[in-house]
Amino acid sequence: MGTAMISVVTAARKKTSKAGQRMNGIVIFGAGQAGMTLYRLLQRGGRRVEAFADNNRLLWHTQKEGLPVLPMEEVLALEPEEIYVAVVNETAQKEIQMLLAEQGYEGRIILLSDLKKRYNIRLATARLLAEEIRRRRVPGDIAELGVYQGAFAEELNRLFPDRTLYLFDTFSGFDERDIQAADGKMAQPGRFSDTSVQAVMARMPYPEKTVIRQGYFPDSLGEMAAETYEGRFALVSLDTDLYQPTMAGLSYFYSRVSPGGYILLDDYNSPQFPGAGKAVQEFCEREGLSVVPLCDLHGTAVLAKYGGGQ
Repeated sequence: MGTAMISVVTAARKKTSKAGQRMNGIVIFGAGQAGMTLYRLLQRGGRRVEAFADNNRLLWHTQKEGLPVLPMEEVLALEPEEIYVAVVNETAQKEIQMLLAEQGYEGRIILLSDLKKRYNIRLATARLLAEEIRRRRVPGDIAELGVYQGAFAEELNRLFPDRTLYLFDTFSGFDERDIQAADGKMAQPGRFSDTSVQAVMARMPYPEKTVIRQGYFPDSLGEMAAETYEGRFALVSLDTDLYQPTMAGLSYFYSRVSPGGYILLDDYNSPQFPGAGKAVQEFCEREGLSVVPLCDLHGTAVLAKYGGGQ
């Protein structure tokens, strides 16, 4: 938690609420990607969001989605019914929750981590796609490029116990060869390196159906690079965050996805890693394709391969 956030919330102790100012609505703490996605979800659910709060002074009294971005002391003075803490870091979420309680806030506090556990749209979509693939008998294996610690790969393995799951990752974080200006300031060499092949394999419910391809993509394809026939894969997850590996993944996998198959694209709508979305847009424009964006916290989109199935 930054010192600006602490000083802002501490200042709120000196403010008292004014009669008649109670919002009777929702405030979202966090005006970044997570906050914007959460806003869209709440709007579609008929919930009334009144304002955003943020510890970034540069955002104070600006607008996002037509709503004001306020310092925390102003939000507390208005006494909203609910505050959603849309901050990705779970430690920071809990610190904010404690500070709100210390200030005597009596409304409901909802943490982003709790929402993600209950409403994982990306995972729910993967489950629906798995059902569709089975129903239509779409042939092919499953693959993920960008595995990190293996949470999503574990679910893919569970959803397709009878199909081979190929997992591609450096297992040493971002490779400096992939980082471009388009990828944003969050793209640093070695980021997401706190993982290993052994840790990922230990999560797999069906390890005998899991094949690890460690190394720099597409070099890590090995002999698979020569396999050009359509129908190699039924479902592919691309979660590389960066422009270059996303483009390389699309260039390799799309032509090898079975008709009726899908590619799940992570970070398509991510302001933290804009390179991934840029690669998808360029690839789709070049190939005459369209993606379907999902309103989830991962910025996910779905690319379907037309036709096929029974």
